[in-house]
Amino acid sequence: MNLVLITGLACGLIGGLIMFGSHWAIYRTASHIVAGYPRVLAALRAKRHDGRFGLCILACGAALQALAAGGYAVPMSLWRYPVYAIVAILLVYGTWRSLASRRVIAARKPESAAKTSAHGLYETRRSVRLRDAAQIEGANLAAIERRREPRDTGVIFLAREWEQRWWSARLGVSTDALKAAVRYAGPMVDDVRLYLARDDRAALAA
Repeated sequence: MNLVLITGLACGLIGGLIMFGSHWAIYRTASHIVAGYPRVLAALRAKRHDGRFGLCILACGAALQALAAGGYAVPMSLWRYPVYAIVAILLVYGTWRSLASRRVIAARKPESAAKTSAHGLYETRRSVRLRDAAQIEGANLAAIERRREPRDTGVIFLAREWEQRWWSARLGVSTDALKAAVRYAGPMVDDVRLYLARDDRAALAA
């Protein structure tokens, strides 16, 4: 029996099992998650680390099997050393994985705390950047809309909402009154002004 070959087979089996468990957990979690929550993203990152660790173990096993196929052999009396090495690697990774899981659990806030904290849903760096970019974009669009003016200020067009608001502020009347004036007097600004002025005089006389 070749110890190198047996160690390679053992590493390959362990690495394959870890990769299978990691990908199965990711599949089960990703099928019903709500994207963007920090604890869910952190859990998925930890599971991806499991998959990478399993891939490394599997690669080591393949390398050992290649060495055995090339004629490299170690007596079975030295079996303790590869066993100790594998156990030590698994313990180190298991310790790190346990600490990572605790950080994920600590990131879970009570629902009441999440409601009181405005920063609760944006704990990841990427989500904070996306939120800030959305706020900046919204402010820019609002500023552009406020600066928007009709191309022809002598004719009133009310097809779009921003045009209705613009002409309503320009003539100092409500949107409904503006629409009624355009229906009666036509779209020319001077005619609409005369119509609105006549209505104002009639209201004062009444």
